Parts: sequence; C-alpha cells; structure tokens
Amino acid sequence: MIGSLYTGASGVKTHSAEMTVTGSNIANVNTTGYKYNRVNFEDLVATSIAGGDKIGKGVNIAEIQNIQTQGAFETTENETDLAIDGNGFFTLKDKAGQTVYTRAGQFTFDKEGFLTSQDGKYLQVKDVNPDTNATTGTLKKINILDQIDPPTPTGDGVKEGTGVNLIANLNSNVKEPKLQVDYDNVTSEMYNFSSSVTVYDSKGQEHAINVVFRKLADKPAAIDPATNTPIPGTEIKNQWQWLTLVPGEDLDGGIPGTTKAVGGGFLQFSADGRLERDISGQIGIPPQLDPNLPPLPPTMTRIERPANTPAQVGYTFKGAGALQNIGFTFGKGSNPNDPLDTRTGVDGITQFANEYKLIEAKADGMKSGKIESIFIKQDGTIQGAFDSGNTKSLGRVVVTDFKAKEKLAQMGKNLYKMTFESGPALEKDPGQSGAGTVNSKSLERSNVELSNEFVNMIEGQRAFQANAKTVTTSDEVLADMIQMKR
Repeated sequence: MIGSLYTGASGVKTHSAEMTVTGSNIANVNTTGYKYNRVNFEDLVATSIAGGDKIGKGVNIAEIQNIQTQGAFETTENETDLAIDGNGFFTLKDKAGQTVYTRAGQFTFDKEGFLTSQDGKYLQVKDVNPDTNATTGTLKKINILDQIDPPTPTGDGVKEGTGVNLIANLNSNVKEPKLQVDYDNVTSEMYNFSSSVTVYDSKGQEHAINVVFRKLADKPAAIDPATNTPIPGTEIKNQWQWLTLVPGEDLDGGIPGTTKAVGGGFLQFSADGRLERDISGQIGIPPQLDPNLPPLPPTMTRIERPANTPAQVGYTFKGAGALQNIGFTFGKGSNPNDPLDTRTGVDGITQFANEYKLIEAKADGMKSGKIESIFIKQDGTIQGAFDSGNTKSLGRVVVTDFKAKEKLAQMGKNLYKMTFESGPALEKDPGQSGAGTVNSKSLERSNVELSNEFVNMIEGQRAFQANAKTVTTSDEVLADMIQMKR
C-alpha cells in the first residue's frame, strides 16, 4: 500500500511538470521561431512480488522533445527580417566568440553597422566570389552600413568590355580640314567629327574626354628614289586620324585653357566603307636636323602594337597620381582579301556616304559609392545597392543544419547550442544539399498549435487529478487498516 502512495506521487510530480511544459508552449504561441516541446513519458522500473508478477513503480519523464516542424510565415516590411523555409538554423556568435543557432530571424543593425540578432549576437555569413557566385571563406560577421564600393578605373581594353568603345559612321564625303593639327591645343577647325565620353581614374574621379576624327586626304605612295618604286604602306587612301582630347587643366602639367591631344591613331577603311584595321599612333617631336633652328612641332607617327591588343592611350590625370592606360576599341575590323575572314567590319566605326552618326560611346569604370539599401535573395546572398549605381554581393547568409537537430541544447531566447548527440554543425548554402532557403521580409511564427495544447492541458489536468486521487485513496485505505487494530 505504501508503494501506491509513491506511484501516485510520481504521477502527480510528472504531470505537474507536463503542465509546466504545456504552459510554456502556450505562452510562446506568438514567439518568433519558437519550436514547441513535447513531453515523452516512460514507466518506472517494475518490482517483483510473490508469484513472479511485477508491479509498476509509477511514471517518469523520459524526454522533453523539441519538435522542429516548420512554422507559418508572417510578412513584414523589414528587409532584414529573415525566415528559413526548410531545414537549418541561422548561425550567431556573441562578443566572446560563442556560437549558437536560432530560427528567429528578427535581425537589425547595431550602432557599428553590423547585422545582429535582437540581443546583439552577430549574424554569420561567408564571402561570395563576384565572378563565380560561389561561397568562399569562413564564417564572419558582416558590417553593412559602413560598406564602401571602391572605384573602378576605366580599363585598358585588354579584357572585353573595358576601356572606351565607340560605334559610329564617319561621312566619307567630307574633306580634310584645312587647318593642320596643333597637338598642344586642338580646336574644332582641326577635325571633322567628335564624340564625348566620361572615363574614371584610379580614385574614381570623372574626366570628360573627346574622341575626334579627322579625314586624311588621299595620297599616292611615296617613291623610293633608289628603286623608283612605291614604298609599301605609305599610300594614304580611305584613312582617318583619331585623337583623344583632354582640357589642359585636367592633366598634370597641362596648360589651363588649352585642349591637348594626349594620344590617338589611324583608321583604315576598305573601298566600300568597312573598317579594316586601326593603327596606333604616337605623338612626339621629330628630331631637328639643324640644331640652330627651333624645335619642330609635334607630329603623330604610326607604331606597331601586339596582335589582339586594342589601341591604348596613357593619361596623367590631375590628382590621380600614376599613369593610367585606357583602351580604345573601334570594332573588330575585317580583311576583304581573305574569303575565310568572318569579320564584317561594320560592328564599330564605319565610313559610308551618310551623315556622321554616333551610335554608341561608352566606357567602363565607376566612382566610389556608399551603401543605400540592401536586399536579400533566397540563396542567402546579401545584395548592396550603392549611390554610385553599382550593385554587388556583400556576403551570403549561411544555413547550418544538424543530423539530429532535436538533440540540440535549448538555451532560452530561441537559441540552441550544439551537443554531442546533435552531431556536428553542417554549414550549407541556402537551398543546397537539403538546406532551406532564406526568405526576406518574412518571419517564421511559432509552430505551437494552440488547440492541441489545450487538449494536452485538459489531459494533464485529468491525469494530475487521477494521480492525486490515487494518493488520497491510498491514504484512506491505510487509515482503515490502522482502524482495524482498534
């Protein structure tokens, strides 16, 4: 009979604990990312009595199991509110370096600009390779608000898409300007057509340059006096000269109020107006044979350059520091004498009998920019939009999963800690290898089903009452036994 008292007492104690768990679940029905707990019961070891039968010794809580089912999503207006759709946890680190995990994605910025949880733990991300979009590096915290997009100088044209690219038609009917080129101060009377384009130096400063085109008069080839035959390459026919002009005040050592020709070259066209090739030019002062005479004015001479390399001009922009080579592309050219040449000669500069028409004049490069806004993609990539107009990946939110996630240790505040039973942390890209995707402007609601908890509460209450009745009934039986002695 004494045993029944302890059996009933174990039921009272156990179901009292169950009510505590149920109450905690109900209390957290609106807690973001909360995962409800379920009480799993087990009987206590049985005791043998005469005849070999065994009598149970009561009930015990075998485990309080954390149920990691998906919660419903709530839409918000905050870009840094995140919810994981599927398996996995957000990874956080506190200032002491301790790593914890959570499903609660209410992230915000701290005073230093880092993305943190509500209690100041740093959200962990990895870097993103800008070329391959692959996740690289190790986990780290991310400062969003202090992000600066460094400037990109206009390129040398070796990599496709860099440098200055021009597409236009040059009117073949125009004549060569009468005024010769003064390379130290070029005026509009010295060329036929011009195009303006903005380039960027290594510090992100903008510089407006003009690319101008000058028609060259047709001339027969020079005659070699020794052989009385034409000198190859000296004939001028269907050729234009191009120059890149910069205001003197925008160059180191430049003369304010002048427009200096920094570099240029020559464009050779076929008889039907297709670009055959562009030839680099070099501006320099020719040697003076008579030292008693003043130096000759600068001229431009043709120079050879490596194959598959665009024309390049070196600039010493004021305030930029080092020399900057900028590439100039006028089209791929063509070879009308080669039937196997698939180039058209009309993808860049052409020389047709139509008016001058600029189709495209663009250059790569960009000034530096400050962060304006962010948006987070489902693959966890944090994209930053800068006031320079550029958008780039700042990092990628990592989703950490566990083989036995229900064995994680609960720490309160919707935080979990890895245990031996949970297995090691498996860092994954969102949406890859079974990991869930990341939804921005969303929060995962508690997975507590209130109706089920009310049922559990009623069952727990009845079980508590029944076990309490077992105790009182056993007490009454013991009292009757004592009365029998009297």
